[in-house]
Amino acid sequence: MSDHAGSWDDDRDGGLDRRSLLTNGLMLLGLGLSYTTAFGYGVRYLLPADRSIVQRLLVGLKSEMPPGSATGFTTPAGQTINVVHAPTGFLALSDVCPHLGCKVHWDANNSEFICPCHDGHFDSEGNPTMGPPKDMEAGLSRFEVVEDGDLVFLDLKVTT
Repeated sequence: MSDHAGSWDDDRDGGLDRRSLLTNGLMLLGLGLSYTTAFGYGVRYLLPADRSIVQRLLVGLKSEMPPGSATGFTTPAGQTINVVHAPTGFLALSDVCPHLGCKVHWDANNSEFICPCHDGHFDSEGNPTMGPPKDMEAGLSRFEVVEDGDLVFLDLKVTT
């Protein structure tokens, strides 16, 4: 029989030897790193980064859009938007009624948008003036318009 008395990795006195200390230390380090990684993924899931960019699209020339007119514009995604030359300047408004989603159309004689589904009316700035949209106090959605010289652009937020 061999005698191991005096060996540095003998664990008879209840203390940790170097191998156990190193093993336990590496296990705790790995456990800490895995919890930190899981926490990071959880935060990314609960608070996702804004993955959108602003895309500037040319609508047309100001000189071709007289005051009181509305120009239809279709985005690359197929969404249709009305660009109105209102007394206060250019506005870009959704052509979808907030009541039931019907397409509104521009009435140049009265300078207003009309929803044919339930006779909803909106002024040239997209504010509801009559019908269910007025009762709901829901106007047409707006988009950002940028004027640069004689050019009119839409700035649309696009998710990447």
